[in-house]
Amino acid sequence: MFNLEGTPYLLDQKASEQVKARLDAIEERVSLLRRNGTLTAQTVRDYYGEKRFEQVAESNAIEGSTLSAGETELAVLKGITITGHDPAYAKDAMALDRALTRITELARDKKHPTDIHQLHEVHALLLGDRFGAGIFRKDRVTIRGAKHTPPKTWEHIMSMMAEWQSWSAENITLPAPVRSAVLHAWLTHVHPFIDGNGRISRAIGNLELIRAGYPPIIIKKKERDRYIEALAESDEGGDIRSFLELIFDRIEGALTGLELSAKQKQGFNPVVEKIRQMQEKQLYIWETSVKLLASIIGHRLTQLLESVGGTGSIRLYDSPLDLDDYLEVCGGRSVARSWAFTVGIDIPSVPRLEKLAFIGHRSDRMYQAMNYDGGPSLYWSSKNPLNFPKWLADGENSPFAPEVTSRAGNGDEWIARLADDSILRVQTTELAAKIAEALVGQVKL
Repeated sequence: MFNLEGTPYLLDQKASEQVKARLDAIEERVSLLRRNGTLTAQTVRDYYGEKRFEQVAESNAIEGSTLSAGETELAVLKGITITGHDPAYAKDAMALDRALTRITELARDKKHPTDIHQLHEVHALLLGDRFGAGIFRKDRVTIRGAKHTPPKTWEHIMSMMAEWQSWSAENITLPAPVRSAVLHAWLTHVHPFIDGNGRISRAIGNLELIRAGYPPIIIKKKERDRYIEALAESDEGGDIRSFLELIFDRIEGALTGLELSAKQKQGFNPVVEKIRQMQEKQLYIWETSVKLLASIIGHRLTQLLESVGGTGSIRLYDSPLDLDDYLEVCGGRSVARSWAFTVGIDIPSVPRLEKLAFIGHRSDRMYQAMNYDGGPSLYWSSKNPLNFPKWLADGENSPFAPEVTSRAGNGDEWIARLADDSILRVQTTELAAKIAEALVGQVKL
């Protein structure tokens, strides 16, 4: 269904159908936005302008930079280093901003697909006066924390990049989200440069989207673990489904952001600003309460599994919601599923149990129980055997309760919607204990 021949990736018939269904939903949304005038060339340019420094800051943060979006803006516009940070980070910010500006210029050319010449040009801007700028490497490199070993010789790199360029030219009519994901993941797989491979790959992925009239996406530092995991799956087994899912999630997030951008009026409003400050505090309390719940679940699992030689593990994801996401779920609107934490249970000679807790808006039943007050809820999902999407919602099979939430600004008490749709109010420690016990009960002995 999608011609990925000639790439390191394969999609079987079932996976292709699942990817196409998700892509069709995105393209239908894009079509509606274009029809009502929300998604125009000007709104995309305006959106990029608003997100320009956030995009630079987040892409560099994945590689270790500590500059915030505001500090990045200051470094780029003033050309100065930022006190308290490595001076190299300000230099990186200025270089990446120049590269992304060039990306928006290249995107105006709709006829010529992304090729090696464009890649070299953007990478040269990205690395500036550093060694290896705009030149394929001749030295071996390793990817920190990855099992995958990129090609070792310049000849091998040239061969693989020639295939990359040929595929780009021969598949120019493929949907932009698919092209963006494939060209992005393939570049990180080859790792053709001595430095800047992640940043150039994310930039090229956005070139594909902007050229097709989509808003650029931002893969945030908080998603680094998910991003690296998805790329590792594509590297090790040619399985690009998780990476496609991540790119689709980010595209939907960008479309939501563009809609908000198109609706917002310019100018400072002190009343609105105070409300946003209050909402930021509410979001902080929500995040803190979720982390506390996860930690207590992990502690309780350790106690429950000790007698059978088992272990429980919790993996927290950094700041699953930003303020815009939080406001969307409070308004009862969907955002790309935001991963809160995963739970793993390992018992000798027993299949591993793994669950993902993710955040979405409140269900109709919970919304009613909360006196029609919108907000985020925590839901559960399990690994999908078909791997696209990577996780499937548990629904009634969730550990203890399919949905839990708390009132805005109150992190002490949780409200749980049970499988029979009844509502239970419970304290954090008790809720964690009930979830841990239910998780252990779901282990297949």
